[in-house]
Amino acid sequence: MSFDTTASRFLRPSDVARLRRNQRQIQVARLLVLLRNALLVAALIAGAVWVWQHTQSGTRFAVQHIEIEGAKHTSRAALDRATSRYVGLNLFRIDIAHVQRDLGGLGWVSRVDIEKNLPDTLRIKITERTPVALARNGARLFYVDEHGAAFAELSPHSGDDDLPIIIDAQGAELTRAIALLRDLRATDREIYSRVSEVRPVPPRGFALFDRELGAFVYADAGGVSAKWRNLYAILRAENNPGIEYADLRFADRVIVRTLETTHAAN
Repeated sequence: MSFDTTASRFLRPSDVARLRRNQRQIQVARLLVLLRNALLVAALIAGAVWVWQHTQSGTRFAVQHIEIEGAKHTSRAALDRATSRYVGLNLFRIDIAHVQRDLGGLGWVSRVDIEKNLPDTLRIKITERTPVALARNGARLFYVDEHGAAFAELSPHSGDDDLPIIIDAQGAELTRAIALLRDLRATDREIYSRVSEVRPVPPRGFALFDRELGAFVYADAGGVSAKWRNLYAILRAENNPGIEYADLRFADRVIVRTLETTHAAN
């Protein structure tokens, strides 16, 4: 019997020692790659930490300028009092929510948008409330918004006496009057501009003083604009007689009391 030793020589590595050296070299190369990547990550983290610490403590980023836009009725003195505490603070450490709360406590301020501009500027945009009326409280007049919130007193600095004045109304009656004026302002600006005074008349009515007619117009909230324009048409047909009052609370007629007589129009 004979053995073929040639095949076994092809199946065995010709140089086992060299193969082992190659494997070690591959392992070392892989380890070096891992170490290099780890060092790179550590360097990036260290750099980020340094930058963060620098921005948090560096005087270069201390707030030097506060720019405010959009404030028409809010006094500059009130704005300065609310924001002066932030001058000199690090821009990155200022809590935007705190600034918004400080400014939101000012009567006219409805919304505050804030932007940090590097290296040292805090930019603030104010959106102010839109008053729909003045509410009388004793001898004082306060602006009220569309939600019925009284937010600022009428003053020479922020005066607008062209707005309707709501008289003797609180709670639900004030809310009802505000809803009427809000709807009039949205649907019929001309009628809204003519109303100078509003008095709620329970349970659903109002006494509204028409500055053009110089008289009170009594109406319910529903369909008041159309009825009011019917009243104008009637007065034009009568050559605009002076009136004492008009009552629009009836479904099918308009009551007009002129300075001389009373008319009922269907």
